[in-house]
Amino acid sequence: MYTMKTNALGVKDYQALRGTTNWNLVPDLQVQKALEHDLFSVCLFSDRKAIGMGRVIGDGAIYFYIQDLIVHPEHQGKGVGTSLMNTIESFLDHRVQGYAFVGLMAAQGVEAFYKGFGYTKRADDGPGMFKVIQK
Repeated sequence: MYTMKTNALGVKDYQALRGTTNWNLVPDLQVQKALEHDLFSVCLFSDRKAIGMGRVIGDGAIYFYIQDLIVHPEHQGKGVGTSLMNTIESFLDHRVQGYAFVGLMAAQGVEAFYKGFGYTKRADDGPGMFKVIQK
């Protein structure tokens, strides 16, 4: 049985799900500060264990970014990601008024998943840069 909670993502659940990826570790205090600035978050639980999450960050008016969409490997392919994205899309549908850019960074091999929600891959020559700051 699944339970979904919105805007209640905690550091412990975030860190547990992030730990199922190969992403860099982030200190708890930094995670807490980041979560406090979410526009929206969703977390799906199975027997009180977080099995999936997603966040929306941005300016809340023009720019929105889907961030940290993670499904625990044991629950992938069972509709968890779709449920999370449907909830995020519902939030965006109610929040966006007029023009908005909704961005996300998709891992290789999952572009088709996001395509099902209307997202398209940016052109290879499109602007996009990043840097990693590690202190």
